[in-house]
Amino acid sequence: MSTGFSQNVVYDNEVLENKIADILETGLDAMTFMTVDRDLQHNAGMKKVIHTYTYEGAVEAVAEGQATTEKAKLTFAEKEYVVKVKQEEFEYTDEQFMKDPMILEAGLKGAATSMVNDLNNDFFTEIAKTTTLSTYSNAIKYDDIVDAIAKMNLEDETGLFVLINPKQKAEIRKDLDFKASRMGEIIHTGQIGDISGIPVAVSKKVPADTVFVATKEAVTCFVKKEVEVEQDRIKNKRINSIIPRKVGLVALTDSTKAVKITKEALTDSTKAVKITKEA
Repeated sequence: MSTGFSQNVVYDNEVLENKIADILETGLDAMTFMTVDRDLQHNAGMKKVIHTYTYEGAVEAVAEGQATTEKAKLTFAEKEYVVKVKQEEFEYTDEQFMKDPMILEAGLKGAATSMVNDLNNDFFTEIAKTTTLSTYSNAIKYDDIVDAIAKMNLEDETGLFVLINPKQKAEIRKDLDFKASRMGEIIHTGQIGDISGIPVAVSKKVPADTVFVATKEAVTCFVKKEVEVEQDRIKNKRINSIIPRKVGLVALTDSTKAVKITKEALTDSTKAVKITKEA
């Protein structure tokens, strides 16, 4: 009796090796360098308004029966932030999944990584808006970081961090003051370590010739809704959709808690090179 199957037929099989291309733009987790505010989750509305108050006044010594000569002054600056809805979508067909089930895992990982990249981009865009500025010449040095910290006028330096790019990592490692402060440890371990007790993080997202010194209070991530993933399907076409979404915003909320250090531009005289012919 025939079974309906051909006998002794050798089929060519595909052996799949699955690799996911790395699209992560930086290994830095920007969320750890921001304040996370979830108040929007508990209140209706898509806007966050922040008032920053400034009190100006002085205590006076007054004689019996006399009043103060000046009144204290209280002012505030208002900033309004608008919540953004951000989402993306990737599709795959039933046929693609049957050919390689890894396509779903790769798509989910890619979407999650894309969300991380977007959050990191928002963080660096906002911290770069700080109005507290400092400069350095030639290569970034230990003293440049210390001078920048001094501009923040902080009594308590707990929570400070330094963000540099890979080029500056090499410059700092070569700085004599930095090596001396670490007593040679950096030379042996290759670790960037810290500067003046402040931890240093390296990211390719830090612009060239730029360094940030900040605390988490400088930038705030306002979360309206945590990241969610929805699915959809066009049944007659066998097309599946995965839609990750996040609702919130990232904003610079305290410029006094971040310093942007940039490299001084060369003057014309420093760019000029004098060439003389030997007699």
